[in-house]
Amino acid sequence: MEQIADKQYCQSCGMPLRFDVEEYLGTNADHSYSDEYCYYCLKDGSYTVDISMNEMVDIWVKYTDKYNWYSGTDYTPQELRTLLNKRLPTLKRWRQKEMTQHVHYEAINWVRTYIDQNLFQEIDPEQLAKIVNLSFFHFRKVFRNVTGENIGTYIQRLRLEYIAHLLITTGQSIEEIGMQTNYQTKFSLAKAFKKHFGISMSAYREKYESVNASQEPDSMPEAKIMRINTLKAVCIEVGDTFRDKYAYTTIWKQLLHYKAVHLQNAPSSLFVSISQDNPLITPMEQRRFYIGILVEGSAKSEGKLSLREIPGGMYAVFRYKGSYSDLPEFYKTIYNQWFPYSMYHQKRPLTFEVYLNSPDETPVEGLLTEIYIPIDK
Repeated sequence: MEQIADKQYCQSCGMPLRFDVEEYLGTNADHSYSDEYCYYCLKDGSYTVDISMNEMVDIWVKYTDKYNWYSGTDYTPQELRTLLNKRLPTLKRWRQKEMTQHVHYEAINWVRTYIDQNLFQEIDPEQLAKIVNLSFFHFRKVFRNVTGENIGTYIQRLRLEYIAHLLITTGQSIEEIGMQTNYQTKFSLAKAFKKHFGISMSAYREKYESVNASQEPDSMPEAKIMRINTLKAVCIEVGDTFRDKYAYTTIWKQLLHYKAVHLQNAPSSLFVSISQDNPLITPMEQRRFYIGILVEGSAKSEGKLSLREIPGGMYAVFRYKGSYSDLPEFYKTIYNQWFPYSMYHQKRPLTFEVYLNSPDETPVEGLLTEIYIPIDK
């Protein structure tokens, strides 16, 4: 095994640097040998590959034999993965990248909030780039890296999904929706909607009305109607990590660490999840979904953890008891049975859940989740 004392590691891949063999060292921009990086990672002052930290770990785990030969070690692939998962976050390349990513994430987070609050106003991406102190070229690249979409596509999708939300949750006419959302003409709205969803606005509404009409309200979920104040939560966006068990576990570890360090594990600091999109409309991979911890007052941002506000107002609150994996079915009963037979409609495509107990301490059948949906008459 490696002896940690007196070792210097490549500040990118984490391998011990071999100062005894210069050819194994990376090279700086002036072609001198680097005292921080190995030849696998740095050439002429630039990183040889643009990859994530997790990808770097995966590469070395795949080539564990080569790592052992180079380092004089005898790790198994799993031992090496454990070692590198601890070591790499402490290295210069990944510390710098995390700092840059945090700045970029905070900037794009501000932009996304601005878009949400001004969705149907004129939005100038070049002006937004200036506000967050990025060149327009870099702004577009960073926005796409964070959201997976270019900014124009992102804004258009949110607008059309909100219109779809109005179609299936209100009785407003298509003409009224067009006026409310500032589309230039009824024709331009109809064309854009059909291009995005594949069917006309009237057909889209009819599809959901027919689904609701076929539902028998024999197991109507109970709801409390209550007004809540604005809440704050320190959150991290889940994005596509729900597909990756390791990445999802890492997110929860970050939250647990934050709660222990900054909130002293206060019992009142409950875990929450926030979805800013209607699950009946937005595809899973594009939903803006966050998990976090409720906090009071100000809170410190850390890495990709940032402070988000949950708007106050009137909410329908449902309590669900049972496995988290069954929550999607419970949501279907809310949307297909409770809403059609209530006097309310969903005010905005937002829901949040508060987890009242922990799966670490509670049997699956005893897990309690409160679901909050903003409503209006």
